[in-house]
Amino acid sequence: MLVRIQLLPKGVMLHFMDGRSQHWKHESFSIVRDRESGPIRLLRGDFPQETVEIRDQGFASVLEQKGLSGKGWRTSWKQKSISVFAAIVLFSGILYWILDPEKPGITRWMVQWIPVSLEEQLGEMALTQLFPNRQTCSTPKGDRALETLMLSLIPRDDPYPYQIEIIRSPQVNALAFPGGKLVLFSGLLESLPSAESLAGILAHEIQHVRLQHGTQNLMRQLAFSGMVKLMASDSGAFLEQMLEGAKTLAILNYSRSFETEADLGAAELLKQQGFSQDFLVQAFRAFENNKAVLDSAVPQYFSTHPDLNERIKNLENQNRSLESSGTGKILNPQSWKELKNICANVNSP
Repeated sequence: MLVRIQLLPKGVMLHFMDGRSQHWKHESFSIVRDRESGPIRLLRGDFPQETVEIRDQGFASVLEQKGLSGKGWRTSWKQKSISVFAAIVLFSGILYWILDPEKPGITRWMVQWIPVSLEEQLGEMALTQLFPNRQTCSTPKGDRALETLMLSLIPRDDPYPYQIEIIRSPQVNALAFPGGKLVLFSGLLESLPSAESLAGILAHEIQHVRLQHGTQNLMRQLAFSGMVKLMASDSGAFLEQMLEGAKTLAILNYSRSFETEADLGAAELLKQQGFSQDFLVQAFRAFENNKAVLDSAVPQYFSTHPDLNERIKNLENQNRSLESSGTGKILNPQSWKELKNICANVNSP
């Protein structure tokens, strides 16, 4: 059907051959040009849309001159591609920002939907990639002592299947991987004065797992590349990239806020399990008072952590606000000796 179009200040008037007229306000229609040299179409309403096709190539310039661009131009396919790409980049950038570990509330809400089984896979891969040829220490009595200590620290409702390895190494360090994998280095074990101070360190690492700090780090690292894959509907590649990303996660550089959160959470966990919340402070005091340790490998442990004195101060301030809890021994002296010397008969790598 042929129509005559009259330009109005706030839209267009359509005059039909049968004498009818319709006023289309500029906010009610869209102007579409599918190709640079193709016809122009005016579209109004939802399905089925009313359509007016205009073959006059000069009409677009007239509309622009009159300021009647409707809801907006739907551009050519090249411009559409650029717009879609820009949208993907912008959305990925926003996701990268909201997954910032310094915004734990947002990030934790997102990672809580990741299955524990997947976190276990990520943790296992990260451990293997970081320490492919690790030399672990194990003795029957030392293993029993370590199991007793761990069972005393883990709440009954904790969903993670914790596994702990002691690696023969002079490093004064401990690591927590997603899904419940924990690593102690013999250098750290040998530098601690008591089973209670070790319990404080392990409570800290357990909190990293429970609060999903490592998983949050991984999600942030993969935010950009992962979202691009998802936008491209390549979910298989996304999962592969997620698992592959565990080798980056293996560095486990937790943010300052994550470390502080794990410290304070460790004190609460110790109290909840019936022990003194000062156990972690005892470990830090041991490091602080042992110059030989501080001059050797301990910087490896504290290089990504807040200042030691600051950590002690924060813990002591929190502990004063908590009611005093139990102070009982976790292991008897002989069991602690067996655990501390678990690597004694293992040759250096």
